[in-house]
Amino acid sequence: MKSLDLHGIKHVDVFREVDTFVGENIIRGVSEVEIITGYSMEMKSLVNIVLDDYGLESEEDFLNKGKLVVKLI
Repeated sequence: MKSLDLHGIKHVDVFREVDTFVGENIIRGVSEVEIITGYSMEMKSLVNIVLDDYGLESEEDFLNKGKLVVKLI
C-alpha cells in the first residue's frame, strides 16, 4: 500500500503534500493509500479537508490510530 508520512511536515504544507499524493495515486489507479499523521487531531483535520475536495473519506487504522486509510476507488 502506498503511504505518505506527514511527520516533520508543517501544517501549512499539508494541503499541497496530501493533494499531490492523492492526485498522483488516483491517476495511477491505486485503490487504497495510507496517510501517517501521528496522533495530532489538527493534522488529521487538515488531511480530511483535502480529502473532502476529492469526495473521499478516511478511516483510522484499527491498530494504529496515527494512520489514516483512504479508499480511492
